[in-house]
Amino acid sequence: MAIRTGISSACFYPLDTLLSLKECVKGGFSVAEIFINTHSEMKGGYYKEMKAYIDAQGMDIISIHPYTCGYEHVIFFGGYERRISDGVELYKDYFEFAAKLGAKFVVFHGNNMKNKFCGYEKYAEIFARINECAHTFGVELIHENTTWCICREADGIKNLRKEYPDMKFVFDAKQACRGGYDPYAVLEAMGDHVVHVHINDWADGSCKPPCMGALDTKRMLRRLYEVGYGGDAVVEVYRENFTDVFQLAESARLLREEIG
Repeated sequence: MAIRTGISSACFYPLDTLLSLKECVKGGFSVAEIFINTHSEMKGGYYKEMKAYIDAQGMDIISIHPYTCGYEHVIFFGGYERRISDGVELYKDYFEFAAKLGAKFVVFHGNNMKNKFCGYEKYAEIFARINECAHTFGVELIHENTTWCICREADGIKNLRKEYPDMKFVFDAKQACRGGYDPYAVLEAMGDHVVHVHINDWADGSCKPPCMGALDTKRMLRRLYEVGYGGDAVVEVYRENFTDVFQLAESARLLREEIG
């Protein structure tokens, strides 16, 4: 099983999304996740220019990350039914955009746990409604273990899997570390339902590029192999966590050595 190394355009935020993709290519990356920063980037002239660049560079876009992820607690989990229905319609744009680019996944953050929690059963029901819409476009909605969301720690993941056994996940070690949660336990809880990975490292209370911190990358990779992981490892760090794209390229090289 071969795990490819890729990169998220989010690494370069707030650089324009298309310019961020050009940075990815400059670093030698051909596999990427696109973080969409506003709705107009998915249509019209901007979309056409982006699609032409992706095709010309032979990039493989595997996932889309909506900029509205920070509002999902309001859109879907505020208890207002009409807004939920409108939210599903809103997310059709992401699903269609992903399908056009050949991406398999759309990333989901979900409910901010400072928000009133609707319970695991209702939460899974809402997630399923959104995912059913995603499936009509041939893509999958995948839940990230974001620091402030319901999947931030192992128990939340386990409880959601009980209510929605088909739920798939994106694992992000830095998100667990930021909240003080055990990243290895989070990955264990996801089991064979992890289908996408944001790869990074952690040390001294801060995110680091892959293989440049204190986490046991080999341990995480072993777990992925144990569950038959067939996805990619997409470098995702914050702009203040690295010097330039060439440092990220070097971290990806070190990661490939770990992958073997």
